Amino acid sequence: MLYFLDILEYGIRGILFLYLCKDAIVTKNKYTRQGKYIFFLLFVVCSLWIGSSKWLKNLLYGDAENIEKSSNSIVKVILMVLVCYLLLTAFYEGSRLLKLYLALLFETIMELSRFGAHSFWSLGVNACVNWLSEKIVEETIKVETFNFLIKQLNNFAFLSLLLLYNVIAWITIRAIRKYRKNIGDISRQGISFLMLSPAVGMAFVIILRCMFYTRNGSEFDYLYDKYHGLYVVVPIMTFLCLLSIVYSTKIYEELMNAQEEKSSLIFYKRQLSDMAEHVQEIERLYDKIRCVRHDMNNYIADMEQLLSLSMHNETPDEVEGSFDNMENGFYKTRRCETEKYLCSMKTALDGLTFRYSTGNPVTDVITNRKYYECEKYGISFTSDFIYPEKLGIEAFDLGILMNNTLDNAIEACKKCENLEETKINLHSYNKGRMFFIRIENSCNVKRLNYTQNGELKTDKEDEWIHGIGLKNIKNVVEKYFGTMSYEIRDEVFYMTVMLQGVTGD
Repeated sequence: MLYFLDILEYGIRGILFLYLCKDAIVTKNKYTRQGKYIFFLLFVVCSLWIGSSKWLKNLLYGDAENIEKSSNSIVKVILMVLVCYLLLTAFYEGSRLLKLYLALLFETIMELSRFGAHSFWSLGVNACVNWLSEKIVEETIKVETFNFLIKQLNNFAFLSLLLLYNVIAWITIRAIRKYRKNIGDISRQGISFLMLSPAVGMAFVIILRCMFYTRNGSEFDYLYDKYHGLYVVVPIMTFLCLLSIVYSTKIYEELMNAQEEKSSLIFYKRQLSDMAEHVQEIERLYDKIRCVRHDMNNYIADMEQLLSLSMHNETPDEVEGSFDNMENGFYKTRRCETEKYLCSMKTALDGLTFRYSTGNPVTDVITNRKYYECEKYGISFTSDFIYPEKLGIEAFDLGILMNNTLDNAIEACKKCENLEETKINLHSYNKGRMFFIRIENSCNVKRLNYTQNGELKTDKEDEWIHGIGLKNIKNVVEKYFGTMSYEIRDEVFYMTVMLQGVTGD
């Protein structure tokens, strides 16, 4: 019966461990289908072996059949943490520190839950035993009946303790999962912060195990028998430790949300700054147009004067001879001056037009600004982007997409030290109500970082700022019920964004 209860206990613990790890880390590809079942079976087997192995008892405690001191049981707790960590390492992706945190967190929760439930449970069991003992003294029940009831009480007491402390553990894990989000992308500093509360809880467990009981001959001295007040103090302390674990998770999540809001605020400030630059760029263009328009009559008059002087100072024979023999210095001088003047006019007119026309002032400015930025860094830039006017997609949202994707593309190209030529190609096309944007850029594959979920991760130190680019792209994609995908082929990064138009043809 006790062996069956042990299997039940460790089976429940295995289920709770899987529940804690769910959505925190990702199973390795080769264990996607059957990995969780194998993980569960190995966890139960290892737990049974640590709890019941005679060989391990002899190794740890010598020839003693039972543990002489409760402090000796600390070894088993440490072994369980190690087993949990090794199983996570074998079956799951993710950082080692994150796996160590989950292993320590789980064992700390289980131990604190057990000690928290044990105090109330032991009071109830002692009350039942005392009541049965009084019945024996009063000869109300027989000795055989007393022994039978004590045996049944032991089984019921074990089962009730098992149920009670696992319920407490389940409530704690559920609360942690409620406040825990995106733990797979958490930094090492974040994991270290979250590990503080479980570490303090485990230290409290170790102290309790060192003091809980000692053996004197055939009898055990219990801590609760010496200090009755600990029946209340220990549960309070264990529950406070559990609350600290839960609320440290909540506090960290709130800090991350606050930091994300700060990042979003910085992002929108940058967007406003970009829009201000767009307006300034357009104003500069309009100023040039007004200036050239104002001087256009003067340009025409100057051209007429140059041509008139050129033709007036040359005879037809000289003109004809000048085509055969370009030694006429005066003609060459006038021709040179005229060509220079025409070149200056062409340069002035070129400054009035964008290299790329997309059909919208916002996307015009962004595309051309990124072109000139690429030109500055020696990056080849081409674009056939056309603004989808009939689809109802806001230019501001497309500005977010284009600014962030092209900024990322330029950053990637600047890191390609091993490539002779770097390039960025911007494409767009429509399919019904769907609008596609495709960016191709050179990249250094060795410099790309990924999260455990296979998503791109920034390699810059201030991740909380630089990570918002992709997040804001995703926000725009979700707003238009679209998708975003990327792939890498032959040192070229391909990103495709699909948006669904609000209206259509």
